[in-house]
Amino acid sequence: MFPYADYQFYKDNAHGKMEKEFFEKEVLAASFFLRYLTFGKSDITQPEELRYAACAIADMYAVEKEKADSGNAKKKSENTDGYAVTYVMEQKEGETMEDLLSRKASQIARRYLLRTGLLNRKVGCGHAHEYGCNIISSDEGQGK
Repeated sequence: MFPYADYQFYKDNAHGKMEKEFFEKEVLAASFFLRYLTFGKSDITQPEELRYAACAIADMYAVEKEKADSGNAKKKSENTDGYAVTYVMEQKEGETMEDLLSRKASQIARRYLLRTGLLNRKVGCGHAHEYGCNIISSDEGQGK
């Protein structure tokens, strides 16, 4: 199922507040990011945590884009002598908005998906047989 969450799940289970038209756009982007992050494993195995992760990332995308569009930033400090204002910045120096969104989405995905195995980078057959994944090259595996 793609995208990984629908609006009904978002409203009922994730208690989202975004309007449907905005949610559909953001959850699609979130789902593509999760597919990229899991190397496509999220298309094969879709635990409920994946749906929650898609909703949380969609919410984050919407909030960050709204902040960027409105120009509203929190003040860190203000000096009235020479009038200087310093704003709180989540972006690291030289980091683009796309990099910031990717970093924050990765943090959210880890929070939801770490225990599901979807973020596992292991390569192998995935079976728990006694010979391991080298059964083809071993003498025992070839019947010798």
